[in-house]
Amino acid sequence: MNKTVHAVGRLVRSERELTPSEVAQIEAFFGDAVPAEPAIERIPVFGYVAGSDGDRIALGSDHVLDYLEVPAGLTRGSPIALRVVGDSMEPRLFSGETVIVGVGVSPARYGDCVVEYRDGSGMVKQYRGQRDGKVYLYQYNPEREFPVDASSVKAVHAVLFRR
Repeated sequence: MNKTVHAVGRLVRSERELTPSEVAQIEAFFGDAVPAEPAIERIPVFGYVAGSDGDRIALGSDHVLDYLEVPAGLTRGSPIALRVVGDSMEPRLFSGETVIVGVGVSPARYGDCVVEYRDGSGMVKQYRGQRDGKVYLYQYNPEREFPVDASSVKAVHAVLFRR
């Protein structure tokens, strides 16, 4: 269009209509190219994770319940989705919500996480850290921090976002 980037930006943000010559220049630039559809990532929903006081639920890693479609590039690690059951994380997470978990992604301190136990069960809590052979977790309802023996934990995965 023989215009600077700033001039094109002002043109896009303005309320005035494009002139016929500007429309022709834009059409010539793009030609017959059809815009590509946005890249989508399909994330498997494997089962349920406990969000209740001290309870754990078996992570159904062998049976896909559903798939979530999210824009590509939003996740890290090997993303999976799990549905929350229970109320110990309310008002942060509610029963029935789906969390997207980055398998292999370590949670940030004070970030939500899924604790995967060696027996195949799991729960969703807030990660507080690890020390002296313990993994420290927090729940909101009722409010309490509690340690879990690290030898019973297979992995702690970051909750990337919820849906």
